Amino acid sequence: MSDMPSELVLRPFTVDEYHRMVEAGVLDAQERVELIDGAIVEMSPIGENHWGRHLAIVTYLVRVLGDRAAVAGQASLPLRPRDEPQPDVAILAPRRYGPGPSFEPRDLLAAIEIADSSLRTDLGPKLLLYARHRVPDYLVVDVRHDVLLHHRQPHDLRYGLLDRLGARGTFTLTALPDVVLDAGAFLG
Repeated sequence: MSDMPSELVLRPFTVDEYHRMVEAGVLDAQERVELIDGAIVEMSPIGENHWGRHLAIVTYLVRVLGDRAAVAGQASLPLRPRDEPQPDVAILAPRRYGPGPSFEPRDLLAAIEIADSSLRTDLGPKLLLYARHRVPDYLVVDVRHDVLLHHRQPHDLRYGLLDRLGARGTFTLTALPDVVLDAGAFLG
């Protein structure tokens, strides 16, 4: 009879351990990975369509939001203790961010994912992650169906409201209710 367990139990990593792996060279700092629920997860490659859409969204948000919020593309956001996602675009509270531990999870006003091959992950584990951390707005640009999915009112492990917006739709963010955003700027 074997002493081997019948199931493998994976040991989750903390954000601090994840950072130490990069510092020690176990993970390359340029590697496209993120920490989700303590697991190091490979991210989908960025294709030309994704890159172009990303640039258009960041440019639009910087112009429309001005100094009312900070817009970060491909930011690594330590939500602690076992999560450090890298949303395609993050809308952050308007304050100065610098080196060191300046980011706080409450600073994340909205996370935006541009989903083509990653749609299943973005509407599965990532949606649960952002809801669990009470990110007020979670936007998924569904590239294949050319629709913007706006998730609002996080509670438990889900969002209470979902709006499906086409190119002519408009919406506001929970933290910035007086700024009307054009869904068409997020779509093709």
